[in-house]
Amino acid sequence: MEKLKTKLLILIIFTFLGFLLNAQEEKRWDYPVKPRTEEWKTLESNKAKVEVCQVPEQILRDISTNDLMILCLQYPLLYDVFAFNSINDGLTKLFADFNGIRAFSKMENATNNLREQYISEIRSFPENLNSRSNLEIGYSVARSSILEVLLVYSDFHSNTSKENQKKILESLLFGYSEKIKYPEYFQGKGFATNLFARAHIIIKIDAALSEKFEKGNKAVLFSGMADADFINIIDSLSN
Repeated sequence: MEKLKTKLLILIIFTFLGFLLNAQEEKRWDYPVKPRTEEWKTLESNKAKVEVCQVPEQILRDISTNDLMILCLQYPLLYDVFAFNSINDGLTKLFADFNGIRAFSKMENATNNLREQYISEIRSFPENLNSRSNLEIGYSVARSSILEVLLVYSDFHSNTSKENQKKILESLLFGYSEKIKYPEYFQGKGFATNLFARAHIIIKIDAALSEKFEKGNKAVLFSGMADADFINIIDSLSN
């Protein structure tokens, strides 16, 4: 009986140690190769870079929604989304290439986490403006743009209620109101991604409004670019 108790105790200890090690491994995991390193330079093709950036399946099974979101936002090829003529094409490639973003999009609170992260990014921009380097400011501008386009991507909206979609639109409107205070930083892509996101979420809330975009400047649905008149239409529909 004593031997049995000892074996059980050892089993419990090892099980507990295994749990701790797995938890530490989850927190420790990072992309094994980073841009601007010598190792990254040896990866001659996009395919090779994509392959080296996949998140191990064991990590995907155990990781929290928020931790996976952070990993996704640190994905070395994330901003390639903006290298395409169409933002939709860039997002399609991102989801086809990266197992981390596909796993994250299936998590129950993925959209809420993205929205909260977006609000935090927008709110912190003026607060930290004076203490940031130009490089850090550039990253903040880019992060707000990538969060905007991810918020409205269809893979995140299979189970999103109209109420939550309206919350996303409210958040995007808040982001827009903050961005226009700092046009020198957000001009161009920073405004285009906000228009792109609002146009797409408006259609999700009310599909009938898609006619407005069909008859108007359809470029806003692909690249976020729109003329002054159409920007006014999007602002009106948003409000």
